[in-house]
Amino acid sequence: ADFIQTNLTKVGALAVTVEAIDPEQLNIPVERVKEIKSTVASLRLDAVAGIGYGVSRSRMAREIKMAKVKVNWRPVTDPDYKVDVGDVLSMRGRGRVVVAELGGETKKGRLVVKLNRLL
Repeated sequence: ADFIQTNLTKVGALAVTVEAIDPEQLNIPVERVKEIKSTVASLRLDAVAGIGYGVSRSRMAREIKMAKVKVNWRPVTDPDYKVDVGDVLSMRGRGRVVVAELGGETKKGRLVVKLNRLL
């Protein structure tokens, strides 16, 4: 902490001063999450992202082809990209969706997926 206080004097072109505070003084906002549980025919990016963002699979496929959707902070342009548990889907202007959990199969052969949409 002392090293940072004495040596961090500029951030970019701006002069800054640094002071140590207690961890209790930090105001860390609580992440607000909306849990979405649904079924998909497959773990294709367009299907999972469509459920997470509340749009049709065909519209999501167009958005993906225009490179508006990222998976784990990397642009993906292939709508049939397979997502996995822990993947973070992000879309500019719509927020982030985390693939939280994969459930079993339904009687009709669809996959149960649980998504967390960060608000």
